[in-house]
Amino acid sequence: MSRAADALSAIAPALAFLCTGVPLAALLDRLGFFESVARLLQRGAGPVALWKLWGLAAATTAVLNLDTTVVLLTPLYIRLARRANVDPLPVAIVPLLLASLASSFLPVSNLTSLIVVDATGAGVGDVVTRLALPSLAAVAGGWLAYRRHFPNFLPPTGPEAVDRRAVTIGGAVVSALLVMFTVGPVVGVDPWMAALGADVLLVAITRHLPWRSVPVGTAALVAIVAAFTAIVVPTSIAAEVQQVDGPVALGGLVIAGAAVANAVNNLPATLAVLHDAHDPTNGIWAWLLGVNVGAVLLPTGALANLLWWSIAVEEDVPMTLARYVRHVVPVGLPALGAAAITFAVAAAV
Repeated sequence: MSRAADALSAIAPALAFLCTGVPLAALLDRLGFFESVARLLQRGAGPVALWKLWGLAAATTAVLNLDTTVVLLTPLYIRLARRANVDPLPVAIVPLLLASLASSFLPVSNLTSLIVVDATGAGVGDVVTRLALPSLAAVAGGWLAYRRHFPNFLPPTGPEAVDRRAVTIGGAVVSALLVMFTVGPVVGVDPWMAALGADVLLVAITRHLPWRSVPVGTAALVAIVAAFTAIVVPTSIAAEVQQVDGPVALGGLVIAGAAVANAVNNLPATLAVLHDAHDPTNGIWAWLLGVNVGAVLLPTGALANLLWWSIAVEEDVPMTLARYVRHVVPVGLPALGAAAITFAVAAAV
């Protein structure tokens, strides 16, 4: 039971952000922020290149974190697609994909990386040295796969009036959030606290309380899975993963980590291999890469996926497991393969 308590304690901040992030997106949407920003971005006569949206999502994930990408970019990309009169789902999955593919560049990009750094004593330089190149391969490989399956441009739209109030207020809130997401942890303010503060402010401004948007059931389910995984997974598995070495074995471990993450969520999958970990071994790095990059393949793979799903439903994007898999797997799987091969080659040399 102590292992279950430790697991719940580790994922509590992520669950709190899940419950505050969905209402945050709903409130910004109620304010009209996303629609106004979409109109600003599409005021020109030319089409919008999807590679720019891909790059923006990758940079947001790498520099800030994956939850920021999902909360702030998913509604915006849906608005861009709808204004261009195209199916919003292929555009909406861009932040979803990059929330995983670009989440291993820095420790702050993903809570799983922060957990590994804290448990093993690794530094920012260790993360960059071991995972930056495979992450870059995942982002590039994912884009090559994406451009083969989905449109590369959004058609141009005519200029429309922009709600300056929504842009001003929403822009100020988002700017403050980005600052707090970056420097808040240094002064003891978790991202969920910043999101909750923004929620309270926006409720006062919009006079709307989106209580139905809080994904309490989803958070409870993830907590149960995390506790159950901590109880039933033998500690001997952690030692076996930590001792894995050799290029082929490490490449396979990246794939295995992704598979486990999609089965039980990437947070408990990460915690399961850190028992008695004192040093960041090659096996731990390979596993971390897999649970980060490969977690996007199924909705259960990461809390960011569930956060994205909730926002997509809030935005009236038809969503089923079959639609999710059909759009995500053809891009996410090649990206995972590119990351695994790059990690294996780097380990060999």
